[in-house]
Amino acid sequence: MSTTHDTSYGGLETVEAQRAVAALVDGAVETIADLRVRGRSDEIADELRQSHLPALEEAGYIEWDREAGTIAPGPNFEEAAAHVADLPHPDGEPADD
Repeated sequence: MSTTHDTSYGGLETVEAQRAVAALVDGAVETIADLRVRGRSDEIADELRQSHLPALEEAGYIEWDREAGTIAPGPNFEEAAAHVADLPHPDGEPADD
């Protein structure tokens, strides 16, 4: 089940979507497998494929190659990346500056 936060950035309403963009900003992700959370990997992967990645792709934040299972920054990525620090920390802790 996705956790939501009230944001005004289309496609970035869920923790999973926020983590995907933050991971791309950090250069820590190239494939969907890189986004999996230990203990819930299958559930998270399903949510990513069915909901979060399509929303991020539609907003132009990512480019997603479904066959290869890769993601990369999209044409509007800088717009989302600029707001990563503004998003609530997924664990309820303040973000590191």
